[in-house]
Parts: sequence; structure tokens; C-alpha cells
Amino acid sequence: MDRSSFHFFIVFFGVFSLMALSNAIVPVLPNLNVPLDMQAFIFSLYFLGAMVSTLPGGIISDRIGQIPVIGVGLIITLVSGTLLLMGIDPVLVLISRFIEGIGAGLFVAAGLSWINNQGTQNRLSGIFMALLNLGLLAGMVFGGWIAGYTGTINGGILLFTGLTLFPFAAFLLQIFTFDRKNTVDHILSMERRQLPVLSELVREVTGMVVRQAPLWYSVIILLGITGFVQALYPDLSGLSPLNIGVALAIMNLATIIASLGATWIRVEPVLLIRISAILMGGLVLIFVQYPISIFLMGFAAGLIMISQINYLASAEEHQGMAMGLFSTSSYAGMTLLPAIGGYITGLTNIGIAAVIVAFLAIICAITIGRCKCRNFLIPFE
Repeated sequence: MDRSSFHFFIVFFGVFSLMALSNAIVPVLPNLNVPLDMQAFIFSLYFLGAMVSTLPGGIISDRIGQIPVIGVGLIITLVSGTLLLMGIDPVLVLISRFIEGIGAGLFVAAGLSWINNQGTQNRLSGIFMALLNLGLLAGMVFGGWIAGYTGTINGGILLFTGLTLFPFAAFLLQIFTFDRKNTVDHILSMERRQLPVLSELVREVTGMVVRQAPLWYSVIILLGITGFVQALYPDLSGLSPLNIGVALAIMNLATIIASLGATWIRVEPVLLIRISAILMGGLVLIFVQYPISIFLMGFAAGLIMISQINYLASAEEHQGMAMGLFSTSSYAGMTLLPAIGGYITGLTNIGIAAVIVAFLAIICAITIGRCKCRNFLIPFE
């Protein structure tokens, strides 16, 4: 097995195991015997940890390489999984979830950066996002099934923490087999290299945010819409908790299929984002009367993610920073849109909330063409 094969295994098996571990606790949250608001806080702290770590992880990966940052993400994830296995104390669980989010944020930002630096990033990004969603699906399904079968709430956590040991072992093995001398040489060269001052980093991040503002807006809104409909689906559908879980799993499956299929679509990324934004806006309105449309929204989300990633692969020089901002924006959308949509629904009704969210999606379709592709800035040279 050569070094490239090790990297492929670390990135693709790693994203599956990390995402599965992150979702393994969700089905057993009611068994923690904590209030509902505490359950929601435990759930959301993971996203907070991921949101604050993705951009730093991307910037660091631009400086020292993606694989070392991915390895750190794996280590942090294993620490969080071990903490979760130590007990069900609410404070410990809260800390573990935040740490787990930090590890996932580092891994995802560096992993996407690594993919976009490969020659076949279009196909690889589809596989990566498919495995990411498959991991979320596996964590949700097997986390609940193992808990019900064994009577222990941490059975799924144990399983996926154990699976995460495999990509971590591969990470260590490739260092000692292939990269020991290269790693030492790289560290020595880093010591001789002048690192960018904070003002340069701020200037580069600000420049990327400004010139790709329509793209970041599309990430926040279009991916945030999936969180909005998932939050409202249980109430609108009238299904039992078991069937709700099955329905949301099918939505994830639709995203997986679209992520793989999008890599074969020969359409320019900006045009595909525009088409998907219009589709998503229409589906939000249909969702109010026909909640089953959530499956189509899962499919549209897969197309959107791959289009956005492929656009950034050609639009920006520093892929770590770009993927860090992409991940930060997606987590921000998943945090903000459900909260804003729920607030509007409480003030008025779900129909008005859906119209406002659909309008935000249409704005994406109008503004996305204003992104500045291939406008590289190279401040570190």
C-alpha cells in the first residue's frame, strides 16, 4: 500500500466514522434523563465546536498540509468519544460534544482541502460528501438500534469510536512508514519560513469573504433550509417518532445519491447552484402542504453542496481557507435558519415563514453569478 492509498483511506473512512460517531448520541438523548432544553443544548454544542474550528483548521492546513490537520481531528475525536464512554454526566457530555465538534471541524475543512488539491476533485468531492452523509445516517440508525438491542445508551458510541481507530492507525502508520523524514524536514523548513502576521491573514480571509460573498450566502441559506425543514417535519408530518426517523434517514439517502450523481453532471457549478436554488425555493413552499417533499429537498441539497465545493476548487488559491469558510457557512446555516424560521413561525405561521425562506433562496439564484472566479490572491509569497 503506497502513501496515496493511506491518504485515501484516512480521508474517506475517517469522514464516515467521525460523522457516524457525531450522530450516535442523537437517538439516545432522551435516555440521558435531562430536560428537553438540555438535550437541544447537547445537540447544538457539536455544531458550535465545528463552526469555530473549521476556518482555523483550513488556514492551518494551507500552512502545514492537510493530512497533519486531519490527524489532529482524528485524535480530538477519539478523545471526545472516550469521554462520552466514561459516563452520562450532563456536564461531561456537553464538554465531549463541543470537543467532538472541534475535531470534526478540523477534519472536514482539511479533508475537503485535500480533495480539492487532487486532480480528480469533482468525483472525489461527491464520494466524500456521500460518505459524510452515510456516516450521519449510520450513526442515527445504528446508535438507536444498538441501544435498543443491548439496553446500553453508549453502544453506538463505542462502535464508532472503535471504527475511528482504524483511520487513526493508518495516519500513524503512514507517518512512520513514508513521512517520517519528510515530516521532520517540513517542520525544519517551517521554522525557517516567516509565518504571515495576523493582519495578512485577516486581509486574506476578508478578501475571500467579500469576493465570494454570494457563494457564502448560498451556502448559509440553501444548506440551512435543510435544517429548517428537518426541524418542522416532525410536527407537520404527524408521523410516529420511528417513522420520522425513517423519513429523515431517507432524506439523507437522497442527499447521498445526489452527491454521487452530481459528479457526472456536465453543468457549470454556478448555473447548477442557480437551478438548485430555484428548485429549493419552490420545494419549501410545497413542503408546507406536502411534507413528503423533504425527500426531494435532500436530493437538491446534494447537488448544491457538490456544486459549491467544485466552484471553490477552481475559484480560490488557498483551498484550506476556502473549505474552512465553506464549512463555517454550512454550520452557520444549519444553526441560523431553523432558529429564524422557527421564530417567524411562532410569531405568524409556517406559511409565512416558508414564503420568507423561499424568497431568501430566490435571492441566491439572482446573486450567485456575481461571484468572482479565479481571482487568486497569494499574500504569503
